[in-house]
Amino acid sequence: MQAWLPTALGLVAGCCSSFAFVPQVLKIWCEGDTGAISLRMYVMRVAGFVLWLGYGLALGSLPLIVFNVLNLLLGGTVLALKLRGQACPDRASEHPAMGAGAAR
Repeated sequence: MQAWLPTALGLVAGCCSSFAFVPQVLKIWCEGDTGAISLRMYVMRVAGFVLWLGYGLALGSLPLIVFNVLNLLLGGTVLALKLRGQACPDRASEHPAMGAGAAR
């Protein structure tokens, strides 16, 4: 196997898994609705990213380090927005599209 192939494969896999978060973050950011987001799942997911980051640091693997930092930022953003949404449940009513007269 070529020496560059595992790194290239890791970079492509990291791009796919990291950028899969972007639509979710944008949707939550724009709509302000986190009701359908599982808090437990995102807590476990962020914990997993921390562990994968530690593993990447131990191995010195650039793809593991870079993409788990990115995953932590994106997954952490979803988690923070979920926690903020639970702290102020009236947030959805502040958004014009999510007000009392809006259909959900």
